[in-house]
Amino acid sequence: MPDTAPTICLLYTTWPDEESVTRAAHRLLEQGLIACANILGRSQSIYRWEDEVQSEREIIALFKTSSASARQARAEISALHPYDEPCILALDVNSALSAESFQNWVIEQTS
Repeated sequence: MPDTAPTICLLYTTWPDEESVTRAAHRLLEQGLIACANILGRSQSIYRWEDEVQSEREIIALFKTSSASARQARAEISALHPYDEPCILALDVNSALSAESFQNWVIEQTS
């Protein structure tokens, strides 16, 4: 029988600067779309864009949300994001191996 308990996921994102990601994190929290944002600081991204290799400093952020709120959170991130093609990856959390009380807190915050 499948597990029907609410699940959580992480939205992995990259941003051009701390101002834009902090503004987005506050907006998502105010709307109850995320329980927490971890802004990890500067990283180096190397990628191909429009047939050229690019190298940029970016800010990585993880947004913790319920699977039920993830689609709406993703839409809001897309609307707030300054990039034409923002990196937004939804990563499912393994509920069996994760702290149950923390997962419950995330669900409560995003319900």
